Amino acid sequence: MKCSCVILNYNDSDTVKKFIEKINLYNNISHFVIVDNQSTDSSFEELTDLYKNSANIVVIQSDENKGYGYGNNFGVRYVAEHFNDEYVLITNPDVIFSEQMLDKLLESINQNRASVISAVQYTTDDTEIKDKAWKVPTAFEYIFCDTKLSKILNLSSLYPNNHFDTDISVVDCVPGAMLLVKISDFLAIGGYDERMFLYGEETTLGYKLKKAGYKSLLANKEKYIHIGSTSTSKVMASKVEQRRRIYDSRLFFLKNYLKVNSITYFVASAVYSRILRKISKL
Repeated sequence: MKCSCVILNYNDSDTVKKFIEKINLYNNISHFVIVDNQSTDSSFEELTDLYKNSANIVVIQSDENKGYGYGNNFGVRYVAEHFNDEYVLITNPDVIFSEQMLDKLLESINQNRASVISAVQYTTDDTEIKDKAWKVPTAFEYIFCDTKLSKILNLSSLYPNNHFDTDISVVDCVPGAMLLVKISDFLAIGGYDERMFLYGEETTLGYKLKKAGYKSLLANKEKYIHIGSTSTSKVMASKVEQRRRIYDSRLFFLKNYLKVNSITYFVASAVYSRILRKISKL
């Protein structure tokens, strides 16, 4: 079984090149689609020139940079229109995974008739990340999860450890650094919400899939390493700006998906503003 692979690039062609070199010979990847998200450097030209004679690597450019979700949707739609693959691997270029891991994901998503599957994400020092999968948060959790109240009330949208005791777990949301999706299901729910520029896309995708009755999985015995985004750091000039973008996405989710009332939305805005003020003073 094979899949296509969509890789989003923004001013980070060196990382993309190294990534392609590592996995280009994987037998379970039929096509690579590199989506340049309107880079402001020479990335698009460099990648186009490098792979212009490749039979299985395509370099395309989004019509505008509207963020992570828009760029990946652009790539998935290209795969759907040009290739016959049932599945597509959406991945950052700063991850490391084996051909055997991808084989397992392809086997599991097919056997379990799922729409999304991912493996457990590890850091470069071989530490399993805490938020390897999570439930769609409640409004209360999303508003107060970064406050002292969170610790007092033990607020968390994470699953208990025993949820991952089996080889495969059904989950709501998985990290967006690397996930395998069934193309028809992904496009049926509109893919990522293109109104969100960055952060929170995985939770929104998980919400949409769950509401539509589609299944998301985590392969607990499989792993990949996420080195850490370099392209995101080029977009975000500071930690305050990064956190502000996160809270903007949460407010969007609260309003457009959880449909909170105006009072709850006001409380969320106030809580997030207070946190941002504290961070800016550090």
